[in-house]
Amino acid sequence: MILCSILLFLIVIITVLLILFLFYILFPSIKKNLKDITEDPVISDKEKNYIKPQREEIIPNENKAVVLCACDKSFKCKREEFNPEHSCFLINSISDSGTDCKYACIGLGDCAKACPQKAIIIKNRTAVVTSTCIGCGVCVNVCPKNIIKLVPKQTKELTLCTNEEQGLTTCDSKQKVKKLEWNEKKYFKIWAYCYRIIKPLLDGVTFK
Repeated sequence: MILCSILLFLIVIITVLLILFLFYILFPSIKKNLKDITEDPVISDKEKNYIKPQREEIIPNENKAVVLCACDKSFKCKREEFNPEHSCFLINSISDSGTDCKYACIGLGDCAKACPQKAIIIKNRTAVVTSTCIGCGVCVNVCPKNIIKLVPKQTKELTLCTNEEQGLTTCDSKQKVKKLEWNEKKYFKIWAYCYRIIKPLLDGVTFK
């Protein structure tokens, strides 16, 4: 009987202490911390006020990029094989172009990766500019060999080679003049012509 009374007394004491702790220590502390919190606990003010950066608009111009290295070239000397995971910048700093022509395109596609229009492809380990180029010039600044330049898109022929040194390369396309065809897609001109005919008709139509 006495033991039961003692246990009951201890339970009551513990319950009272727990209630006092909850109402005089824990709850006031939580309430105070909530008042100090000015941000939404789920979404911060920084996230609420986030402004998505605007993508810089690239305006087409009257130029197109040209790689001053012919993609149909061949060398008598064996060319070095590069790790495709490497970059042109890295290879240029280690082993130049990998050929006996120090001006040759390395062909690992730094320019193709940087082109916002995806207008550059790699052919025969050489960068080739396609018809979708708008002349933004991003590739010009990326090429470590400095063999990309902008030319007027009316240009029909150009010497696709920057090597003016004599007898220092076995490249069969050295200083040869090449026709610039911009790698036009098949039927591209036909569809462009049809579009020019249909567009004025569509401009006068109002869709509801």
